[in-house]
Amino acid sequence: MNDLTDKEILALHALCNAVIDGIITETQKAQLSRWLVTSRKARQYYIRTLGLSASLYSYASEMQTEAPDAFAPRPPINIIPVLFRWLAPLAAAAAIALVSWIEWPKQTTISAVVAPTDEFVAQLTGSKECQWASGTALLPGARLHKGQPLELTHGFAEVTFDSGARVVLEGPALLEVNSAWDAILKHGTLKANVPPEAIGFSVSDQTVNVVDLGTEFTMIADASGATDLLVLKGAVEASPQNSANPQTILLHQNEARRFAASGVSDVHDSEKKFARYTQSVPLDHFTPPTDYMHWSFDETDGGIFKADASGTPFDAADLRLENISPSEFAAAHGAGHWGHALQFDGRMFAKAAFSDISENMPHTVVFWVKVPKDANLSNAYAMVAWGMNSKNFGSHPIHIGWNRNPNEGTVGVLRTDYGGGFAVGATSLRDGLWHHISVVLIPGADAKSFVEVRQYVDGRFEGEGKPSPPGSDIFTKLSSATSGTIWLGCRLGINDVRQERFRGEMDELFIADRALEPLEIVQLMKDNRLPQPELAAVKK
Repeated sequence: MNDLTDKEILALHALCNAVIDGIITETQKAQLSRWLVTSRKARQYYIRTLGLSASLYSYASEMQTEAPDAFAPRPPINIIPVLFRWLAPLAAAAAIALVSWIEWPKQTTISAVVAPTDEFVAQLTGSKECQWASGTALLPGARLHKGQPLELTHGFAEVTFDSGARVVLEGPALLEVNSAWDAILKHGTLKANVPPEAIGFSVSDQTVNVVDLGTEFTMIADASGATDLLVLKGAVEASPQNSANPQTILLHQNEARRFAASGVSDVHDSEKKFARYTQSVPLDHFTPPTDYMHWSFDETDGGIFKADASGTPFDAADLRLENISPSEFAAAHGAGHWGHALQFDGRMFAKAAFSDISENMPHTVVFWVKVPKDANLSNAYAMVAWGMNSKNFGSHPIHIGWNRNPNEGTVGVLRTDYGGGFAVGATSLRDGLWHHISVVLIPGADAKSFVEVRQYVDGRFEGEGKPSPPGSDIFTKLSSATSGTIWLGCRLGINDVRQERFRGEMDELFIADRALEPLEIVQLMKDNRLPQPELAAVKK
């Protein structure tokens, strides 16, 4: 037997469930035994299914802080004794199945990738008369990796961190990009602007560590080794690095301090410096045109939800409800965050033709979601899904849902699974409230490059890509039935959608054809509108 037919898969699935539930009959045992001896595909399916069942029971047993789900779970069984009571005569077949299972991922899954050492955490988003030190020249829009030094000899350069914090560097200066949440000023001057979504962003040098509390501040690290700190708006926490009195200082708007090895003092020319650094510098920015697909879900009845492409109606991408009868259409419509929303009952799902979503190109997926407080693990798959044809990993599914595995992050937080890895957030979505979700995916330039994934919840950066554990469910080939389609409320399999379904509500789905910047994501969250192509070139 080569590939299993749909009918055979259903029959085998029923037999596996009977084993897991401990209710398998003698007739079913004989049928399953014959299958495992004669079919390599059946053995693979069997081992994977029972392994997944054991993992789920393990995950559930570790959830000590979670309230019990609103259903009575099956009591876990010890699979090994059950198997050996009736499969002892098939020891040889079991050995063959185990070998097949070990070799199988080499053919039908992707091995885990190694986390990159050049993880991108920021981007050069603005400039004015920039001159860079030899060998460090950067082009507008360049992505900046963790630990990358920026040595500016003249002019101004704006760096936007993935957290949303913006830093304008004034040359001559040397800045080291440390992570999405912090940087090191080696020498020179910078001006930081930190929106509420990036509170906690920090900048340090050899004399002081500054933690922003949602503000605007300037740091001047001079040749003597001392640093002047001026708070232009809001407040910061400043902790001396090499002082006899390392106590943290809280500074508010229009306050300034000088930090040196000898201690902390006033800035003698603070009025002059405040007058200078409160002035904005006009920088050249370039925001590339944005094409997008959008579903508002504002229909009040029926099984079709209209699409628009960059504001123009686009009937070919209209979303259609599946696995639902016409008499149930009304229940799929409800009140949303903006107008109306699409309601998923844990059974129905939706799909729309969207060929570009499967191409090897950057995308940003943005939507509002409300997950019930009592949503259980079976409702975690998947809010948004599609098949991607990647140079890195071949064809594989992308799933945006919430995390159901406590071994890989807090249960209930945003989770994105992609070819070779996954990203998990920090904010629980299972609270019955509306949350704004943004997921940015940037494929690598070649087969050795890591897929860059950034997640934002309510405008705040949460979650970076991690390699998937060995044996993760990553396919090397997807059928044409799943490729070129955007799927809502379900999980993808190799040939079709799986049985797992999402339960919750969704509103205002946007899919942009590029990586949106953090400030654009926040603006979209506030205004429910994407940047217009005619406003591409701007000055700030």
